Amino acid sequence: MRKYLILILSVIIVSFLTISCAYDRGLILFNSVPITQNNALHDQKVFREGSKVYYLFIAPKQMKNEFIRVQVFKMTDNAPWGGYEVIRTKDYRLMSDERYYHTDYFTIYEKGRYGMQVFSHDDFKNPIGVNDFYIQ
Repeated sequence: MRKYLILILSVIIVSFLTISCAYDRGLILFNSVPITQNNALHDQKVFREGSKVYYLFIAPKQMKNEFIRVQVFKMTDNAPWGGYEVIRTKDYRLMSDERYYHTDYFTIYEKGRYGMQVFSHDDFKNPIGVNDFYIQ
């Protein structure tokens, strides 16, 4: 009985520690056509090789910093850094009316599973938005 009590207590403590360390995450949506108000919530995960991948990043709250970094990486078993190979990194300056969102596009010419993450220039360790997609 004492073992079960210790196990339950340790699970409760671990769950409180992991919940308190959570970061506010934004939302990244992908589409194969330019994103407008009509199709903003029609998220797409699979794209053709060489086609444009449009994305919309929606921040969890108004961003204080006026610069963000958008990074696209490929998930593969052959990469030396834990299965992630950075494909593209670009910094953007946000205007005062764009502090809640950012939209743009990019093109990838190699098949595989990819991920995208958005960082604030205040903190490059903890992304404020993460999502993945596939190129076929």
